[in-house]
Amino acid sequence: MAEPRGEFGPVTRLQADAVGRPGQRAFRLLIEGPAGSACLWVEREQLQALAMLIEQLLTGWPAIQIRGVPPAPNTGPSPASEFPTSPDIDFRVGQLALGFDESKSLYVLLAHSVESEAGQNADFTCQATRAQLRALSESILPLLAAGRPRCPMCEAPLGSGKHRCARGNGHIRGVES
Repeated sequence: MAEPRGEFGPVTRLQADAVGRPGQRAFRLLIEGPAGSACLWVEREQLQALAMLIEQLLTGWPAIQIRGVPPAPNTGPSPASEFPTSPDIDFRVGQLALGFDESKSLYVLLAHSVESEAGQNADFTCQATRAQLRALSESILPLLAAGRPRCPMCEAPLGSGKHRCARGNGHIRGVES
């Protein structure tokens, strides 16, 4: 695993990707720019929160519902194709933040490694345009929608076997997962 380093600068590619089968997927942000390439591994919840934050920043409205988005048809190459197999930066993200640099009119993505201590500077930063953030948000939504089906009552992922819904207080049985 490459050691994280500070400022990455403006990017030419900022895309979300998922590796594996639903229920066992790993999510990542694929980032490329003149400074090199980065693969930031994130949790599903972090990716969902990032998509909601992007929508809120770009539209000024809270992004309340992003689960009902149908998966987009796969019309082009997968995000992982043409991405370097050994990126310059590769780590698991503990904390993500998004801001705006008014002097450059660019959005700034900051990532802290899970191994970072509180109060330290971000392990990775990059800058993106409004259009790149919009494209990132649009690449996240189909990934989230393509996951395991969810229980209509508690929204817990349905796996193998029977699901006992906590919100149904044990009265809703037999929901197949």
